[in-house]
Amino acid sequence: MSETQVEPQRTAAVVTVSDGVAQGVRVDASGGAVAALLGRSGFDVGRRDVVPDERDQIEALLRSLAADGVRLVVTTGGTGLGPRDVTPEATRAVIDREAPGLAEEMRASGRGSTPMAALSRGVAGSLGSTLFLNLPGSERGAVESLSALLPVLPHALDLLAGQTAHGPSKPSGGTIEEELATRRAAGEEVVLATAVRTEGDPPCRVGQKILLGRSGALAGTLGCAEFDDAAVSDAPRVLEARMPASRTYTHDLGTVEVFLEPFLRRPMLIVVSATPVALNLLRWSRDLGFDPVLVEPRSERITAQHRAAARVVASLDEVSVDSETAAVHTDHDAPRVAESVAALTRSPARFIGVMGSTRHVGPHMERLREMGLSEQELARIHTPVGIDLGARTAEEIALSILAGLVADRRSAGGGWLDRR
Repeated sequence: MSETQVEPQRTAAVVTVSDGVAQGVRVDASGGAVAALLGRSGFDVGRRDVVPDERDQIEALLRSLAADGVRLVVTTGGTGLGPRDVTPEATRAVIDREAPGLAEEMRASGRGSTPMAALSRGVAGSLGSTLFLNLPGSERGAVESLSALLPVLPHALDLLAGQTAHGPSKPSGGTIEEELATRRAAGEEVVLATAVRTEGDPPCRVGQKILLGRSGALAGTLGCAEFDDAAVSDAPRVLEARMPASRTYTHDLGTVEVFLEPFLRRPMLIVVSATPVALNLLRWSRDLGFDPVLVEPRSERITAQHRAAARVVASLDEVSVDSETAAVHTDHDAPRVAESVAALTRSPARFIGVMGSTRHVGPHMERLREMGLSEQELARIHTPVGIDLGARTAEEIALSILAGLVADRRSAGGGWLDRR
C-alpha cells in the first residue's frame, strides 16, 4: 500500500530501545520483524528509530512522534527488570491514558511460549489520538505480543480518532473476528451465531456468521433479514442460559441450522490493599477466568507490578459489583477495613473474604456488629479465607485463597481428594 492510499489511522512508527543497537554492536532483529509484521497487516511504517536505554531520550522521541501525528507507535526493548530497562516508565510519562487490557493480552500470549513473559513490564496507552505499545526486546517475544493485538488495533485506532460507531456499517471495515475481540476486551457479553447446515437453497451459506449483543446485531449477517432477526431474538436467551444452543431458521427458499455460542464476561475479582499476597492473586486469577481489580487508596503502596497485573482503582465506588463478583481483603491493618467489608457485605457479591487470624480480624467483626450488620450478613464473610494448605509464604497464601475461590465457583467443599 502506498503512502497516498494508507488511511491516516494506519500510520505507524517502530522504536527500538537498545544500548547495543544504538551503539552499532547489535543487529536490530526485533525492530525489523515488528516493522515487517505491521507492513503485512496494512500499516504504513513511515518511521524506524533507534534510541539507547535513556529515559529522557525515549520520552522525547515518543512525544515527537505523537506531535508528528503518527497514529501507532510500537517500541521494542527495555521492558524487563534490568536496571536500564526504563521503557515502561518513559511511556507512562508520555501517555495520558493507559490501556491495561492490551498489555495484559500481550503478556498472556507470551506465557504460551515461555514463563519469562511474566517478567515483561510493557504498558500500552494513548496520548491524544496516538496509541503506544511496549513490546519485549526479543524478536520472538515482540512478534508474538504484536500478533496478539492485531485483531483489535484497527478498532482501537478508530476509537482514538473519534470514530465511535459500532456494527456492520462502521467505517473501519473490520472483520467479525476483530469486532468479537474488541467487544470481549471491553467486557461485553455477546453471542456469535454461525450457520452450520442448510437445506434447500436459503440465502445463507454454511460458515456465515453474525455477532449479536443483548440489544441487536453488531457485525456480520446470516444472509437475510429473516435469519438475522431470528438470531437477534434468540441472543438474549442464550446469554441468560449461559450455554451454547442450536436453532433452525426457516425461509421460503429453505432452512438453516445455526450454532449460537455465548461469550460471557469474566467474573470480577476485587482485591483490596496492595500487599505481596494481593500481587499474586492479581497475577494468577486471570488464568483462572477472573477479571482482577486492585482497590488501594494509598497510592504510595502501588507498584508498577500491581498496575501490570490488574486495573487499579482508589475506591470500591469505582467498581460495579454484581452477583458473580468475588472480593478478598488482604490487609487487616489497612485503614477503614470494617467500612469496606461492610460495603461488600451489603453488595450482591458472591464471595467475600478477609485475610487474617481470628485474633486480628475479631475487632473488625465487632465493629461490623456495631455498624448494624446482622449475624446472617456476617456469615457471608470468609475469615480466615482460603483452603487449608498449611500456607505460609505470600505465594502459598494466594494459592490457598484462589483454591477457595474455585471451590466456591464450583460449589465444592474444597476438601482433600483422597478423603472423599
